[in-house]
Amino acid sequence: MDLDERTLSSVAAYDEHAREYQEALRLKRPQADVRRFAAFAKRHDLVLDVGCGPASDLRLLRDVGLHPVGVDLSMGVLREARMLLPRHPLVQAPLHRLPFRSHAFNGLWCSGSFTHLPRDQWRRTFVGLLDLLESGPVYFSCLRATADLEPYDDPVLGRVHVSGAAEQEVEALLASHGLQDLTVEVRPDPLLDRRRPWVVALGRFER
Repeated sequence: MDLDERTLSSVAAYDEHAREYQEALRLKRPQADVRRFAAFAKRHDLVLDVGCGPASDLRLLRDVGLHPVGVDLSMGVLREARMLLPRHPLVQAPLHRLPFRSHAFNGLWCSGSFTHLPRDQWRRTFVGLLDLLESGPVYFSCLRATADLEPYDDPVLGRVHVSGAAEQEVEALLASHGLQDLTVEVRPDPLLDRRRPWVVALGRFER
């Protein structure tokens, strides 16, 4: 599965504006969602944060007693993450080619990580990520939209390309792969409030 040029241009935007992006997110993190996620896991479980960005969520996951591993394709945001968490495991890799063995993790955190993928890659990518899980909570959020890598002028990143899905599509994607205790909500964007809603889902995966 090749990376779309529009995805790569968005990654370049994160590289260029990594510090500004980290500052914009600093006080707007999903603390309540992290606590709900941790309630489905065991203390010290190894969990995977895909699209971890500058490690804002990664630190929250660590602070509730989990052991998160961060993955992102942008080296710029990973440098910011390394400054925040100097000794934490961070990996630069695309979501469809992660260097981990099957069933290695007990939780999956996907906060906006599919936003810069073409919609026709979402299902295959999600299936591949679930293969890395033995069991545990799955958190998934994405832009609430019908966009398929359409250009968007982000107030922090500049021009990026974004994809989205309706809440019914997110629920169907997660439920079709066996997630239990599934909840799906529509929320305001943490940076732009109600001008750009997001879909937020949480469930539990068991083999």
